[in-house]
Amino acid sequence: MRRVFKKLATIFLATTVVLAQGLVLSKTSYAADAANLALGKSIVASNYTQTYVATNANDGNVNTYWEGASYPSTLTVDLGTVQSVNKVVLKLNPDSAWAKRTQTLSVLGSTDNSTYNTLVAATTYTFDPATGNSVTINFSSTSQRYIRLNITANSGATGGQVAEFEVYGAGTTTGTPDLVVTDITWNPASPATNNEVTFSAVIKNQGTGATPAGVKHGLSIFVDGTQVNWCDTFNSSIPAGGTATLTCNGGPSSKATWTATSGTHTVRAFIDDVSLIAESNESNNNLEKSITVSTTTIPPSGNKYEGEAATLSGGAKINTDHTGYSGSGFVDGIQTAGASQASFNVNAASAGYYDVDLRYANAYNGNPMTLSVYVNGTKVKQTSLPALADWNTWGDKIETLSLNSGNNTIAYKYDTTDTGNVNIDYITVNSSTSAKADLVVTGLTFAPTNPTAGQTVTFTATVKNQGAAATTAGLNNVVGFNIGSTKVTGSTTASIPVGGTTTVTGTWTSVAGTFTPSANVDDTNVIIESNETNNSYTSSTQLVVTAPTKPDLVVTDVSWNPSNPQTGNIVTLTATVKNQGAATTAGVANVVGFNVGSTKVTGSTTSSIATGATATVTASYTAVAGSYTVSANADDTNAFAEIDETNNSYTSGTQMVVTTPPAPGSRGATVPYTRYESEDASIGGGAVLRTAPTFDYSLTASEASNQKYVALPTNGSYVEWTVNQGGAGVDMRFTMPDTADGMGLSGSLDCYVNGTKVSTISLTSYYSWQYFTSDQPADAPNGGQAAFRFDETHFKLPTALKAGDKIRIQKTNGDSIEYGVDFLEIEPVPAAISKPANSLSVTDYGATPNDSTDDLTAFNSCVSAAASSGKTVYIPEGKFNLGGMWTINANNITITGAGMWYTNLQFTSPNSASGGISLRVTGTIDFSNVYMNSMLRTRYNQNAIYKAFMDNFGTNSRIHDFWEEHFECGFWVADYAHTPAIPADGLIISNGRVRNNLADGINFCQGTKNSTVQNCSVRNNGDDGLAMWPDSTMNAPMEVNNTFSYNTIENNWRAAAIAIFGGSGHKATNNYIKDCFMGSGIRLNTVFPGYHFENNTGITFSDTTIINSGTSKDCYNGERGAIDLEASNTGIKNITFSNIDIINAQRDAIQFGYSGGFSNINFNNITIDGTGKDNITTSRFSQPHLGEAIYTYTNNGSATFTNLTMRNIEATDPYLIQNGFVLTVK
Repeated sequence: MRRVFKKLATIFLATTVVLAQGLVLSKTSYAADAANLALGKSIVASNYTQTYVATNANDGNVNTYWEGASYPSTLTVDLGTVQSVNKVVLKLNPDSAWAKRTQTLSVLGSTDNSTYNTLVAATTYTFDPATGNSVTINFSSTSQRYIRLNITANSGATGGQVAEFEVYGAGTTTGTPDLVVTDITWNPASPATNNEVTFSAVIKNQGTGATPAGVKHGLSIFVDGTQVNWCDTFNSSIPAGGTATLTCNGGPSSKATWTATSGTHTVRAFIDDVSLIAESNESNNNLEKSITVSTTTIPPSGNKYEGEAATLSGGAKINTDHTGYSGSGFVDGIQTAGASQASFNVNAASAGYYDVDLRYANAYNGNPMTLSVYVNGTKVKQTSLPALADWNTWGDKIETLSLNSGNNTIAYKYDTTDTGNVNIDYITVNSSTSAKADLVVTGLTFAPTNPTAGQTVTFTATVKNQGAAATTAGLNNVVGFNIGSTKVTGSTTASIPVGGTTTVTGTWTSVAGTFTPSANVDDTNVIIESNETNNSYTSSTQLVVTAPTKPDLVVTDVSWNPSNPQTGNIVTLTATVKNQGAATTAGVANVVGFNVGSTKVTGSTTSSIATGATATVTASYTAVAGSYTVSANADDTNAFAEIDETNNSYTSGTQMVVTTPPAPGSRGATVPYTRYESEDASIGGGAVLRTAPTFDYSLTASEASNQKYVALPTNGSYVEWTVNQGGAGVDMRFTMPDTADGMGLSGSLDCYVNGTKVSTISLTSYYSWQYFTSDQPADAPNGGQAAFRFDETHFKLPTALKAGDKIRIQKTNGDSIEYGVDFLEIEPVPAAISKPANSLSVTDYGATPNDSTDDLTAFNSCVSAAASSGKTVYIPEGKFNLGGMWTINANNITITGAGMWYTNLQFTSPNSASGGISLRVTGTIDFSNVYMNSMLRTRYNQNAIYKAFMDNFGTNSRIHDFWEEHFECGFWVADYAHTPAIPADGLIISNGRVRNNLADGINFCQGTKNSTVQNCSVRNNGDDGLAMWPDSTMNAPMEVNNTFSYNTIENNWRAAAIAIFGGSGHKATNNYIKDCFMGSGIRLNTVFPGYHFENNTGITFSDTTIINSGTSKDCYNGERGAIDLEASNTGIKNITFSNIDIINAQRDAIQFGYSGGFSNINFNNITIDGTGKDNITTSRFSQPHLGEAIYTYTNNGSATFTNLTMRNIEATDPYLIQNGFVLTVK
């Protein structure tokens, strides 16, 4: 929303500059207050919704807030002692994204938290972002310990809302900040016409108080009076007298740079541009400087290198089909990830930094595209190239690179982590003149100062920036600590301002000897400095490490067998214990404590462990369902005196996931929720039960569970259930109309428990509704068949339901929308998962939950740090925004959230290739305990590239206990970055909810093998629910030995619930399939390219129920069986179906088609109960016919049925078999 405001500001500035400046510069001044007595004190609320808890209201951060779940909402702060108070200040986030609202409240006080007196009677207050979004309530001085707000109305929400609850009395003033701009810089320093210029500003706080943390320090940049860029991501506190450098990260049309035009221009930097920070002087926030832009971009002779002279590879080539390029052509074809590149041979007069200007074109998809920059064969950075108007428009991107004296190579490569697809005209190379940092080490200490060999020594280096520019935040500034011939490292990614210092630490497992430690800052040479020769510092104090005389036991590995246990299994835990000390252990029991979650078991050994030797210790654990962190602690009883008593513990990087074994003979997923269908509920107030008993696709009810739902067309209409299982978690499947542009409506329904309103449920049809006139859907109404008419939303109740409670969904908002409710699913919400031992939290790297900032950089930094240190990544409770695709490059990593009801990952971009998780895993990943959602609402003609999970899944990886919806696909397990493709092996996807996606739920593709989907709810996906497609792209091998078991697949639309297109050794067992729309329950075909069934030695479907599936009206207006076999190109062979129940097939139960042939197709113990339920008899493939038990429209092949039971077959003859096809029924 901030950007919307800035675009409007730009319009004002362009039309009435003087007026606009008056508006922008008019800011409210506030006198300095006494100390806030409520800050950080104990605070409680009578209720709250979602994650908006009471402690958000006095944490000093206006980006977090408390929100009540119902009225009255009370918020009570304990000041700790009785104090004199005379004022309350209530704040909401002042960002313009918050709409103006009123809240009715009273203020009460108490000395004992029992008897409360009214300090201020109930009054309606206005909160308006235009005036700071805060309210000050003054009252006569009174002595109180507890201050309470009692909120009875809020025009903007269903409960009270407070971002900061401040209480004041007499006291010492805290001081007030005063922000000024002291300098404006730009890169390139001497821009030419059409250069993309990046602006930065140095901000100083010359006031008497620090700026508040968590509040945006907005910076706007104007060129000749027009706003061109801004920085809206800096929210750190700047202390009194401190400085910070802010670099622009956005602007109109999402550009973070200004396209330079020739001439001399006035650049104005304006700090605190939307008045979020109260200052002592609100009139000194501006600074102006002049910038001169030359009229030509042609560099001095000899420094220009045309693309035609570059060495091209990976499909890159010279082309001339656009205009505006220099020389005889330009480079295009940079389209193959991992291969395409243009490499330039350049000459540098001397070693040093050079500004390398890349002239490029990018009109690929309206988004910035990326390339990797290599210098002399080493990757130095990834560059982002902003989108341009069209392919005839050329832009410039300047990188400052370190070159050797003489010949160098500079390559722009489309790496697998890039987006590529740009054209290159030329590069220019000129000596760099921009201001640079200069890092030196000013001190080096170590502790302990007199260690014994084997002890961990911590080195601390003090790093100072004595240069002329701050270091760039996010760059990994590594300090190398040298101890003799050994080097250890530490690092920081924080920006170091000019003149600023920071400390960096590294740890070393000491060995005996005498050493002179030294430290070298910017050890990996990633920071551009004015002096690259002064980074080292040598300690004047020697480090003396004495030889040990004790053992030192560490655990180097923990494993368990079976690796995928089920409840009740006896699991053998094994720890490898190493003695890295200087004495042998002997004669005493070495006990190892194994911790599986909160459960501890022990094992021991009395064997001697010599210096440098290892031993294995085992223990038994009886498995209980759940996901657990597993650790082991050597010498758990402290029987040995060791060199280091702090290094005995080891935590596995993989979680132990214990599943509940399905009941014998069960079908479908075992889930924690109970479903309450609307047709079984009580309805009233004008509610209507809508049905589609003949699967009439023109009726919305045809996509509902059981083809029935309850419509709520008028105010007061409701649907109500009496629950028989408790729980606070509610998932609601609903429908509401689309709009003419396909962008959907917004609305709401209210939730009541036992007659009392507990919450308002916000709803939207933004994600739903697709339209078919062929096999590819449109996003807006086009006269075609509507699909995806239902969506889901889930929420937590403030108090868990118990058996016998009544829950009601009711329309009370007075709008004209007819809502529909299909069902509720209610479940207990487990406690949030705490931060595991040996883990790093994304919040430690700058991620901030429940605000509007982009947390992707923090997520990437946390993953990188965890991967390099062998630690787990933890994503705590809260909503985190990810503004692009999250690429996880790691080998053997665990990533866990606090639980799918707590950790919420929101991918915020609606654009193609701009969201979801791209796994680039070479070992194993364990990913779990999150909810994931996105803003994607179109397949982009099958070019969305926006899956919840995709790419390289590694070996023996586990994705489990997750909930994802609103992506292109849930999982696309394939590798398009390597030739030959690297297939997933041993992947297990379990205990997941894969729902409401535009295409496949889960697709095992490109050689996936030995992999399993188990115990998942797969619902309302717009292609195959679960699929195996042995695509041979990138020379992928054939898929083998994959399994789909104990899954529930419902409401699939467009294709099939389960689809297998080839390979061998696959199994689909104990699945439950229901309510497919426009498609089959199970399908096999040979339509798609790749491996089919030529080398299949046996594929099995067994113990599966298929209800209300098959169709007479697929995307091609043809019929599909509830089980559909289509030998379109090559034959289908060696398939066995056993113990299958087909109930109420919409048309035919089992269908064979096309001429590729069928052989060794066996059906055993098949029950068909009901066909032809849609009352349609037309056929795309043969003469009109009623619903058949078995229907073939091919004369090539055979099938054998043993023990076939048929009931309620619509056709008089249950078999419609084309001559030549051999059907055997035994």
